[in-house]
Formats: sequence, structure tokens, C-alpha cells
Amino acid sequence: MTLQPYFERAPSILFKPDGSVLFECLCNGNPEPEIKWLFKDKECVGERYVAKKKKMVGKYTCTLQIKNPSQADQGVYKVTATNNRGTHSVEQPLSLVQVGKEVFKTLD
Repeated sequence: MTLQPYFERAPSILFKPDGSVLFECLCNGNPEPEIKWLFKDKECVGERYVAKKKKMVGKYTCTLQIKNPSQADQGVYKVTATNNRGTHSVEQPLSLVQVGKEVFKTLD
């Protein structure tokens, strides 16, 4: 049975002890969907971004880890799933708490 991909809800956000940020969501679809994470209409690629997809029973866990996040990483992130039956996307805003060191760093 083929199935257009869909997300059950927007990604959850986890602030990890190492300082990174992890987005996580569940996706369904058959055949297996291609997953893309976007920020400001650009795909999240590069060494700071780690995207993973893991197959579970009938679903896929999709994650995006942002290493060393900064104030510039604040905004709306979009995750998109695509297969030959269609495309579905959901969005999640990210807000970071600014600490004193970063306030002074931005003024340099």
C-alpha cells in the first residue's frame, strides 16, 4: 500500500546537555519519504547540522541536531517529507535564551 507522507505533529525541541539543540518528529509514508530540514528557505547542511532518519514500526523518527547554536539560529525551521505520492511539511519556531556573554559578543 502506498501512502503520501505526513507528520503527526510539529517537531519537539530538546536542549541537550552538550549545548546542542535537537528537533525530533515522527513521519509516516510508503514508499520511504525523503526528509529535508530547512531554515530561512535553505536546506540545513554542513558540519553544524546532523540530520538522521530511523525506521521504526511503520513510521520514521526524523531528527535534526544543531551543534553550537547561536542567536542567528533563532527562527522557524521546516521539515519536509517527500515520496512519489506527495509532500507534507510542518514548521517549528526556535527561540534561544541569550546569556550575558553573547550580548557583549554581538556588540564587538
